[in-house]
Amino acid sequence: MTQDFFDTNMWMLLVGTSLILFFLWGLRVVKTGTVAIAWNGTVKRLGVLVLASLISLVFSANKTEGVLAPFGLGTFLSLFFIALVGTTFLNEKVKTILRWLLMTAVSLSGLLAIYQFFGLTKLIEINVRLMTVFIVTLPVMINEALHKKQVAIVMSIACLGGLVLTAYQVLPNWRTTTLPYWANWQIMLESYKNIKQLFVGVGAENFLGAFTSGRPVTINMTDLWNTRFIVGSSMLFHMATVYGISGAAAFAWFLTGLHPASLLISALALIFLPPSFPTLVIIVTILMLAQPVHAVHTTLPHRPVIRYTVVLFLFLIFATTLYGFGRAASAELAFGRSLRAFDSREGTNAYNLQIQAITLNPNVARFHMAYSQTNLALADAIAKNATSSAKDRQTATQLIQQSIREAKIAIGLAPTNILAWENIASVYQTLSGVAQGADQWTIAAYQQAMQLDPTNPTIRLRLGGAYVGQQKFDEALASYNAASSLKPDYANVYYNMGFAYREQKKYVQASQALLEALKYVTPGSDDERQAKKELDEVTQLLTEAEKQSLNAPASTPTPKPAGKTTPGTAPLSPLP
Repeated sequence: MTQDFFDTNMWMLLVGTSLILFFLWGLRVVKTGTVAIAWNGTVKRLGVLVLASLISLVFSANKTEGVLAPFGLGTFLSLFFIALVGTTFLNEKVKTILRWLLMTAVSLSGLLAIYQFFGLTKLIEINVRLMTVFIVTLPVMINEALHKKQVAIVMSIACLGGLVLTAYQVLPNWRTTTLPYWANWQIMLESYKNIKQLFVGVGAENFLGAFTSGRPVTINMTDLWNTRFIVGSSMLFHMATVYGISGAAAFAWFLTGLHPASLLISALALIFLPPSFPTLVIIVTILMLAQPVHAVHTTLPHRPVIRYTVVLFLFLIFATTLYGFGRAASAELAFGRSLRAFDSREGTNAYNLQIQAITLNPNVARFHMAYSQTNLALADAIAKNATSSAKDRQTATQLIQQSIREAKIAIGLAPTNILAWENIASVYQTLSGVAQGADQWTIAAYQQAMQLDPTNPTIRLRLGGAYVGQQKFDEALASYNAASSLKPDYANVYYNMGFAYREQKKYVQASQALLEALKYVTPGSDDERQAKKELDEVTQLLTEAEKQSLNAPASTPTPKPAGKTTPGTAPLSPLP
């Protein structure tokens, strides 16, 4: 099992399948002396997608992650190769078997979704991805059912039932889990201001970077204000963002190949529904099974040197790809086990597994970020142990140094990844007063994070907390004011503002900030009680004249944010 059980394991299955087909195809070439490939519209369209992703990869900051991304070069190259050579192994009988295997798997998922709805089992995750799989597979089942195949009718009913019940559970939460089209449109246009990103996009691995840098400030007034997205509103939007206009054009051409009636729903799903790796694979599979195979055969010259050269070339490609795939897959497996070990409080085991993952694939930023936090957690555990020896304290120092080093490596691998900068900021903030210069590095890291995510109020809140920890209250208040301008209904900002004013003995301003916080907390909540308690304490420090001025009605009403507000849900607490 890996960190992302569903997509990552399906990606490994896809790439593994393409490698097996490559091996079998190579054996056939060696045995028969004939190169057989399929050449039809699907192959051509997938080939153009491979070309678009390859061009974008050339400009990517982290090419390894660009290849391994769910919608990266590895995916499109595998699909292209399966369509190019895999379909030459198919005849109508095999196609029928594969079609029924697909329908069986999806209909079983439909039954599981039905059972799970009634509380009889809990084996699958109910989400938009599953709903999309049902949507694109149901027309295939209905097409078989129209030919009076009773089994297909039963499968169609199971799939339809799963679709209806999944949609019933998913759609009410749609706007809180999916990036709005208008927001993705603005994010895409913002990225297009860079001429390179206009043509080749931000890179398959970097949608999060595009989201944070182009995130509309108006999203702060929605339920999504504190949500970050790693995929677009739809597959079409996602491709246009990560691959630019070249990727958008390539994907639009791919959509034109979905012209049979049974595939029209698939085209609409790719245009309007959130990106789904399983859905993309299923659609390409349906497309390959629906089209006749037009195989092109080329006979190799009988000269031994040419045949040996072809064999050696195919072997080198296969061996190199298998080696790289094996290391990447093993790294994901090790990393997934490390996270489960960490959750089980097996710190040493998590530490060793993360070393293994990084050794196998040192070019994945999230491995280094997790490893930096693991080192920091182990160092903290040693520091809190009253019986720790001098050797233990030396080990803790080494762990701290490793934590900083790994956080810096993550930034080097993903310089536009907001998570990498927040990670190093949290590392340095934890080490304030322990590591020399940690205070300055904390501020610098948060300031860089603000550059990457300019409309995010939470980063300003954290930066303010870092300033408070350094007793720099004027700088903290400036950061809090910036946060409140980005999200005027952010209760925790006003609460922290009140704390900073109180530390400066500016009790009137502290009271005003706490009153503002009370406007946006949930009535009757612990947050409200805490804010009232703080307000009562500060009010006692006011003079009678100040109390009267505070209770007097304002000459001008406090401006309210336009539209629906969504106050921050994090508990009120002074930061750090």
